[in-house]
Amino acid sequence: MIARLDKLFHEKKEAYTKFLDFRGVSAQRRLDLLQDLLDLDYYANVAAPKKHRLVKALIRLSGQAELYPQCFTLTNLLKEENPVAGGSFGDVYKGKLGDQCVAVKMMRVFGESDIDALLKTFSREALIWRQLCHPNLLPFFGLYYFQERLCLVSPWMGNGHIREFLKKESYGIDRLLSLILDIALGVEHLHKEGIVHGDLKGENIFVTDSGRACIADFGLCSIITSISSIQFTSSTRTRGTTRYHAPELHRGEDNDLRSDIYALACVAYELLTGNRLFPELRTDGAVALAVLNGRRPPRSPSCSGTPSLDSLWSLLQHCWEGEPPMRPMAGQIVERLIGPDIQAKKTESIADWDDTFTPRFRRYVAGSRPLPSLAEFEHIFFGDG
Repeated sequence: MIARLDKLFHEKKEAYTKFLDFRGVSAQRRLDLLQDLLDLDYYANVAAPKKHRLVKALIRLSGQAELYPQCFTLTNLLKEENPVAGGSFGDVYKGKLGDQCVAVKMMRVFGESDIDALLKTFSREALIWRQLCHPNLLPFFGLYYFQERLCLVSPWMGNGHIREFLKKESYGIDRLLSLILDIALGVEHLHKEGIVHGDLKGENIFVTDSGRACIADFGLCSIITSISSIQFTSSTRTRGTTRYHAPELHRGEDNDLRSDIYALACVAYELLTGNRLFPELRTDGAVALAVLNGRRPPRSPSCSGTPSLDSLWSLLQHCWEGEPPMRPMAGQIVERLIGPDIQAKKTESIADWDDTFTPRFRRYVAGSRPLPSLAEFEHIFFGDG
């Protein structure tokens, strides 16, 4: 099934275009089946580009048909009246889903002309977020509609984002190294899945009740692949937070895996020092000019004094290289963090949320739809030949 679909999406442009033209019940059936395929444990042994192409097809069909896989939908959610935070496109409310406290990211009301673009942004975030499952990534619980406004639902993080968490009390270097390793592990998983985050910063990293760092806010994510036959518009071009931008982004290039690495080092620096990046520079333009001229955050006493901090500072310098190919990959960063020179310890993985609220769990308990036979599958996707 997977091989036939991959060939369709990769090689048969006319058939792929026809696939993207499905609407209504026909589109819904294909979206549900695509998500079922993506949920298979079998996918652990499937080459990454094949999975990436299926995810891209899912996102494109969902966007054009304005539908989601049925397992995304949540019911019986209670939301507090006033928001607790806000972002570019939505406000965040605290809510309850059964006994689970949740964060409800609600689409903000804009002018009529902006609604379609905003819906696509939210939809794309939901679809990419839905495919991710890792202890250092905040899980996606599902979609909810409140007064016709789309909401993305995830566990409530009572400790707030990591910068708020670290302001409450001081922590030793071992604890800070564990948090940096948590973030690096999350980035490593994203990159293995072919996903560029595009906006890594302290405000997009949360700390669970057990003290584990989790990456969140996948609104700028893009899916990458070495195959160029499927056109896919990136939403990450020169967006994000300027102070975390690698030099190539200041030159107008797209976010990619290596720009995430640069931003990861910026986050690590902030955790170690407690300081905002380039606090003496007041404007984004001044920051961009400084970075393009080769300037990097200065070494502070909190980044010095022990062999592990010396090794960590060397790693940060490597991540801040001006030329993207010179930077390490996420997996190499993890290896150096846990290696003998730095010796960061992984935060113990404890259940910080109820997994029964995840779409993947709901898909299995809601009747466990069996996959169709090969003949049925071919008819669904390819018709009568």
